[in-house]
Amino acid sequence: MNYKWPLLDLHGKRTDEVFDLVDKFVTKNSNSAKVLIMTGKGSGAVKKEVLKYLKMGGFDSSVHQDWAGKRNSGILEVSLK
Repeated sequence: MNYKWPLLDLHGKRTDEVFDLVDKFVTKNSNSAKVLIMTGKGSGAVKKEVLKYLKMGGFDSSVHQDWAGKRNSGILEVSLK
């Protein structure tokens, strides 16, 4: 599936990997207005770590909506600007 914004897919990643991966991704894409972070829906542990990182960095995030307006709770839309 193609997305309008850069996408970081964290499927299969451990919680102790999340901070570094998200930090590198956000830094790399800092010129973008938004990024998408796919945490998946599993246990919620990865999403919890991502949200902790975003809060510490002062980033606003919301659940991503696709082109048809359908919400996907496994993907966060993050505003970088």
